Parts: sequence; C-alpha cells; structure tokens
Amino acid sequence: MKRTFTIAVAGGMSLLAAGYAAAQSLGGFPIREPGAHSGSGSPGPGAKPAKGPMQIIVDANGPGPYKTISAAVKDVAEGGMVYVMHGVYNESVTINKSILIQGDRGPGSGVEIIAPANEPCMTFAPTIGTSHAVVANISMQSKVNSRPSACLDIGSGVFTLRESNVMGSTLAPSIRVAGGTAVLEKNTIAQGSQGIVLAQPHTLSQAFIVDNKITGNQVGVDITNVSRGDVVVSGNEIFKNQSKGVASSGYGATMLIGNKIRNNTGSGVMLERYTKLALVRYNEIVSNDGDGVEIPSGVNGLIEENQIVGNRGASIVIHSGAAPKITNNVISNNGGDRSGKKSKKTKVKDEWTRP
Repeated sequence: MKRTFTIAVAGGMSLLAAGYAAAQSLGGFPIREPGAHSGSGSPGPGAKPAKGPMQIIVDANGPGPYKTISAAVKDVAEGGMVYVMHGVYNESVTINKSILIQGDRGPGSGVEIIAPANEPCMTFAPTIGTSHAVVANISMQSKVNSRPSACLDIGSGVFTLRESNVMGSTLAPSIRVAGGTAVLEKNTIAQGSQGIVLAQPHTLSQAFIVDNKITGNQVGVDITNVSRGDVVVSGNEIFKNQSKGVASSGYGATMLIGNKIRNNTGSGVMLERYTKLALVRYNEIVSNDGDGVEIPSGVNGLIEENQIVGNRGASIVIHSGAAPKITNNVISNNGGDRSGKKSKKTKVKDEWTRP
C-alpha cells in the first residue's frame, strides 16, 4: 500500500529549542522514551494500535532520550517520522519499514552520518517489499572503507532520497541500488568508485535520478549489465568524474534526458552492447577528455537533439556493430572529429549534425 507523508514544520526546529529539556513535546512532536508506545485514546474499531510513537526527535547533543538515529528508527511506528537535529552521528543506520527521516533545516552545521569502518552509512532492507522510506536533508559519509560497501545501499521496496549529500569511498559506490524502485532527487553524490551503481535484476524495477550533482567519482552513473530495470537520468550535472560520466550496459530501458555531462576524464556517455533501448536526448555533452558518446559494440536506440561540443575525443564513436538512430544533434569542436582521421573505428556522418 502506498503511503503519503504530510509534514508541516513552521519556522524551523531550531526556534523550538527553548524549554526543550522540560517539555513533553517539541514543536508538536512528542518526545518519547525509547520503546514507549504512542497515542492517547483508543484506536477505531478493527484498527491495530501503532507499535511505537509516530514521531520521534533525535538530538545527539540534547537532553532527550534519543541520541542515535538507529534507536529512533527501531522504535518509531510503521509510517512514522524521525526528525533529526543538527549533529554528527557515528553509526550505520538500517531501515526496514516505511518511514520518513527528516534532517533539521534550521541554521547550523546540518545532520551528518559518518559510517563506522567498512560499514554502510545507511541500508534500506524492508521486511515488506512495498515499504517506502523517504530520507531528506541528511549528509552521509564513508570515511574508512576497505570493503565494497556502498555508503547508501538500497535493497528493495521504494526508497526516496532528497536534498542530501552522499560521499562514498574510492573502493565502493556512493549509492548502490540493488532492487526495488529508487528516486534520487536534488542530492550531491561524490567520491565513490561509482556515484550511483544500478544493479536491479528484476524487470519491473525502476530508478529515477533527477536534478542531482554527481561529481568526483570514478564513474558518475553506472548502469551495470546485471540491471534489467528501467532507468531515467534527467536534469543532472554529471561532471569531473575520474572516468566516464554515464556508463550503461543494462538490459532495461536507459533514458538520458536533459543532463549536463561535462569535464569527465573519460567519455561523457558510454553505451555498451546490452543497452538495447537507449534514449539520449537534450543533453549537453561537453568538454570531456574522451569521446562525447562512445558505443563499443553497437546498440539500438535514439541519440538526438544533444549538444556534443568540445570533447577531446570524437563526438560519437561506434567501434563495431549496429548504430542507434542518430539525428539532429549539435556537433562541433570535438578533437577526434577535427583530426580528419578516417579510422575504421570512428564514424561521423553529416546527417548527425544540425547547424
């Protein structure tokens, strides 16, 4: 069952700090002892009472009973809300239910989760496959990681991450999506072996990667050949990654729409042979050190209405195999195109370009 969360926090939680120590509630949210049950009055006929409070405040530096996010997540009721005050939380958080985790938006240093050595910052592994967790305004960081543990690991269910920062390590992804449906919106995703790695084996899986800044990773977005879900990558800035901006070898539909893919050390976009339904449209693929779009083994799909400009390699390279439909792109000042080389591995056609 799909859950809808409605939250109204007026004026910022920081304005409610006065009287916090003595109060039984904070900004209308009850402060509960760990393990306490919520609610006054009796549930309606046939309704099951909620297990745990519907709202919990977490403050690592405050007088309340909840000092860790993990304790609050364990105690809060299904469909409840955990509001996290500013501070540093040295823990690995596991979510197994429908829940909203909201970081304080008031002035201050923000909410930061720092994972213990070789542990994920946050894992979403719901006991019910239809569970939906929403996390907003949280920073996560893997500082010490010698194992391939993603900073944020999404296993199944529906997971939404908004307006947050996720910092991985060079040995592990910043975000790994291994199943379910993921919505990643308006985040900064950096410093991982991959910014986002998608490995959803089920054909009904989906991922929506929208309006993020993805930078400083080895590969910005990696849609692996394990993935059979559909992926939409739209409106993102994918820049200054140490290899490719976007690499796709998944079996599902890959849609790259309206992204700025620039200044990556390798190619801007690589479409591998298993990418059968690629749509690359309205992107700015600019100033990458490799090719604008590289297709090693031939793919199906459509590449149109992109600006492919100023890349050190060629604009579009098809090494072998079938070519997608390529039409009406703005192609100029790419080093591989200007060189005049007629390599058998490079195909640049006039009809790919519009003035």
